[in-house]
Amino acid sequence: MPIFALTGHWASGKSTVLKLLRRKGAVIFDADKIVHAYYRNPSSAVYKKVIAAFPGVSSHAGISRKKLGLIVFCDRKKLVQLERIVHPVIIRDLKCWIRGVRKHQGIYVAEVPLLFEKGLERYFDGVIVVSVKAKIMRDRLRRRVRLSGRLVDRRLSLYMPLARKKKIANFVVDNNSSLQALRKKINIMWRQLQQYQ
Repeated sequence: MPIFALTGHWASGKSTVLKLLRRKGAVIFDADKIVHAYYRNPSSAVYKKVIAAFPGVSSHAGISRKKLGLIVFCDRKKLVQLERIVHPVIIRDLKCWIRGVRKHQGIYVAEVPLLFEKGLERYFDGVIVVSVKAKIMRDRLRRRVRLSGRLVDRRLSLYMPLARKKKIANFVVDNNSSLQALRKKINIMWRQLQQYQ
C-alpha cells in the first residue's frame, strides 16, 4: 500500500495531476480541499479562530480565501499566525489518513503543498513533484487570481526552490505544455507507481 506525496509550487498544476491520478485509481488526500471545508464550516474550531484573528474575511460562503490571502501574503507575521491555526489541524488529519490507509491495498496520493517546507516527506514512501517554468506559473497566477507581479513573487517566496524539490523527488512531472501531454506523462508514471505495490 504505497503512499505518495504530491507537491509543487502554487499554480504548478498539482490539482490537475491529482485528478488524473484519481481517475487512474489512486485514493487521494487533498489538503486544500480539507482547508476549504473548514473555512466553510462556522462550527469548526479553525473557522472560529481564523475569524477571530482576521476580522472581515467572512463571506456568505464562509471564509473568503481571497480576502484572507490579501492580508496574510502581505504580512509575514500574519501569515505565521494563520499557519499556527490551520497547519496543526491539517497535519493531524493527514497523519490520521496515513495511519488508516496503511492497512489497505492500493495506491494512495496526498496533495501536500508545503510538504518539504513542513518536513512531512518522511511520512511517505515516495514524493511526486509537479514542475512548471516560472514564467508559465506567473502567467497562470496573474490570470487566475489577478495579483500583481510583486504579490505573486511574495507568495512564491514561501516555497522551497523548485530545483531543490526536484532533486529530492522520486518522480518529477513536467507540466509546461498541454493537458494531453500531461495525461501521457501520468500514464507512464502510473505504471511506475504500481511497481511499488
